[in-house]
Amino acid sequence: MKKGSAVRNAIVLATGILLLGAGLLGVGDMARNVSGLCIGIGSGLIGMSIANLIMIRYYAKRPAIKRQQEIEAGDERSVSINNLSKAKAFDITVKIMMLIPFLLILADSPLWITLAVVAFYLFSYSIRYYYLVKYSKVM
Repeated sequence: MKKGSAVRNAIVLATGILLLGAGLLGVGDMARNVSGLCIGIGSGLIGMSIANLIMIRYYAKRPAIKRQQEIEAGDERSVSINNLSKAKAFDITVKIMMLIPFLLILADSPLWITLAVVAFYLFSYSIRYYYLVKYSKVM
């Protein structure tokens, strides 16, 4: 199967519908959390697969636009702009993430939430340094 094939998206759509149905039919106190998770994941899968199916149909009717899109996606300038924007978004996100634990402490939230945010912050920096070392060896 190709990455953006209609069959794959139809399978994802069916999985999303099944998860949504299972979530809506879930009853009981223990199943409440699981059903909420199933509804959320199922809704996300349905939305994603419908959007992909619409795009596949759109590009099937307009192959010239699809070809132009593929050329622009592989263009070195576009890739560089995309990577630079991701780096800026990471920088801004990390600065905002530094404030969140302090806000949680001031809001008197449970300690595990504050520690989870700090752990996520450390995780993001760990990934950053991993790729920094990896790319410095390659380039």
